Amino acid sequence: MQTVSPQNPDFRCGFVAIIGRPNVGKSTFLNRMIGERMAAVSPKAQTTRRRFRGIKTEDSYQMIFVDTPGVHRAPQGKMLNEYCVSEALDAIEDTDAFVYIVDGSRELKLDDPESDEVFLISQLQRVLKKRAVPLFLVLNKMDLWEKGKNKFSEQKGFEDLISRLPVKAVYPLSARTGDGVDPLVAELIQTLPTGPAFFPLDELTDQSMRQVAGELIQEQLFHFLGDEIPYSCAVEIVSYKDPTEGKRLTEIEANIHVERESQKSMVIGKGGAKIKEIGQSARESIERLMNEKIVLRLQVKHSPKWTKDLEQLKRLGYTVPERR
Repeated sequence: MQTVSPQNPDFRCGFVAIIGRPNVGKSTFLNRMIGERMAAVSPKAQTTRRRFRGIKTEDSYQMIFVDTPGVHRAPQGKMLNEYCVSEALDAIEDTDAFVYIVDGSRELKLDDPESDEVFLISQLQRVLKKRAVPLFLVLNKMDLWEKGKNKFSEQKGFEDLISRLPVKAVYPLSARTGDGVDPLVAELIQTLPTGPAFFPLDELTDQSMRQVAGELIQEQLFHFLGDEIPYSCAVEIVSYKDPTEGKRLTEIEANIHVERESQKSMVIGKGGAKIKEIGQSARESIERLMNEKIVLRLQVKHSPKWTKDLEQLKRLGYTVPERR
């Protein structure tokens, strides 16, 4: 396990929070930064439910990116939503730089004071009043714009957003293709304080492989199921066994919890076809990351109203704090 010598006076190390509304490409950006598909990615909102740290280490710096759930106004009584929002807001309290991502392929509307975007801006304003932190605005999904035309910059919402926050620089880019990412990384490096690395050089995340496996299984639920069902699903890793002398493969057992009994058959599918498809794709994702074969067993369980039950949320690893 390699570490960086604290005697290196030019080495930089720090934390960069990735923030934005749901489904703007935060996890895709994180995966692009660290060069591996580790955080769950889906075209559906709120795929990310917990903050997720990805580590990018080069000869002269170590940058710890903190991917956060999409910030939105959590509806009263929706405890899972409250948890996701609190995870994001807690992450922005102590960081060396912000990367604020918006979907540059869509119009940005800030005229509704109750909108999620306005809520996010207000939270950033709150933090930035307490301490000055460099904030970089990313216009993501550049690959979806018309060739040679930056439609987003022509909209009044863009100038309105800039006027509300102390934006240090604006970067149009595509997290999916990587176009435009390098100039942002170069400037982020300069914002990091000098000092030794916090993590070993060969680590890509501070999450355990058990946690990463849960993320990748959750990703496949969003990929293979309909629009509603994935939001009622939670992945619980009940067993993670490393290879032993008698067993040559890592064995992972996971429960998929659903809120309604009728959802079990939807996740399982006719003759078990759907759960087999989910399991196979999740297993392949985990194997690519681990660079080894594994055994993955999935089971679907009915956990009534788990998204609204504090005790069930805690058991599944979601701790909802007191209201702000």
